[in-house]
Amino acid sequence: MKRVHFIGIGGSGLSAIAFLLKESGYEVTGSDQTPSQFALDLQNQGVTVYIGHHPRNIGNAEMVIMSSAVKADNPEVEAAKKAGIPVYKRSDFLGQLMEKKTGIAVAGTHGKTTTTGMIAWMLSAMKRDPSFIVGSTLNNLKVNAHAGEGDVFVIEADEYDNMFLGLKPQIAVVTNLEHDHPDFFPKFEDMYSAFQKFVDLLPEDGTLIACAEDEGAVSLLSHARRKGLNVLSYSVQGEMTINSPQWLQARTVKPNTRGGFDFSAMTNLDLSATMNVSLQVPGEHNVRNALAALSVAAMLGLPLDQAANALSEFTGT
Repeated sequence: MKRVHFIGIGGSGLSAIAFLLKESGYEVTGSDQTPSQFALDLQNQGVTVYIGHHPRNIGNAEMVIMSSAVKADNPEVEAAKKAGIPVYKRSDFLGQLMEKKTGIAVAGTHGKTTTTGMIAWMLSAMKRDPSFIVGSTLNNLKVNAHAGEGDVFVIEADEYDNMFLGLKPQIAVVTNLEHDHPDFFPKFEDMYSAFQKFVDLLPEDGTLIACAEDEGAVSLLSHARRKGLNVLSYSVQGEMTINSPQWLQARTVKPNTRGGFDFSAMTNLDLSATMNVSLQVPGEHNVRNALAALSVAAMLGLPLDQAANALSEFTGT
C-alpha cells in the first residue's frame, strides 16, 4: 500500500483527492495550518491530519501532493524534496488520475460546482459508478469525491492559478465566462486565453460542450470548431446565439411546486428522445446547468430519459 501525504489537506480541492485515494486503498496523511470541516471529515475516515507544518509529518510517504497555496519553502515540501520523494501540485496529479478514464472537466465562472454535482449524481443514479471530485458535498451522496469502478471521471475544473490546465479531459464543459480572479487574470482577455488553452487540452476526438447563450462560451465553441473538435451547444429555446451542428435545447420552462423549474428538452442527436425534467434546485440558471449535464449524457450515448429522471432527483450541493 502506497502512503501519500497531502500538504494543505484542509481545503475542498485537496481533501477531495485525499478522500478519493483513501477509498482506493492508499494510506493517506496530511497537514494544514488550521483545522477545517473537510479535515475533520477525513479524520473520521481514518486519515491522520496534522495541524501545523513540520518536516517530521512527511514520515515514510512515497508521494507528496501540495496545495497551490503552499509555498516552495514550506518545511514539508523541502523535507520531501531532500528525501527524494516526488512532490506534485494538485493539478498535475489530477491529470494522472483522469488519463485512465473518460475525463469530463466542468469549467466556467458560475455554475461549475452545481453542474459537476449534477453530472456526478446523474451518472451515479444511472449505475455508472463514476469517479468524481466536486468543490462541495453532494446532498444526494453525502460526499464531494468518490473513487468509482466505472469508466468515467468527472471533475470540477478550477481556472484560478491555471489549475485546470493540468487536466486531461475527453469532454470539456464550459458554463459561461465572466471576468473573475483579477489578482491572477488582470484583464478578461487573460482569463479567456486560459480558457482557450483549456479547450486545447482536448484530444482530436474530444468534445466541447458549452452554453450557446454566453458570449465567451460561444467564442470558445467557434475556437473548438476551427480546431476540428466535436462541439455541442445547449440553451433555452429562443436564446441561442450560435448555429451549432449539434445542439440540446430546453423548451416550455415553467416554475414547479418542488422549488425549481420543469422543462422538456430535445436534441438533434436523437430527435426521438424524451427529456422531461422537474428540478428541485431553485433558480432558472439551474435549467442551464441541467442542460449541460444532459449534454454530457448525450455525448456518452446514455438513455436521455433516464438522465432526465436522475436530474429530477438532484437536491443540490
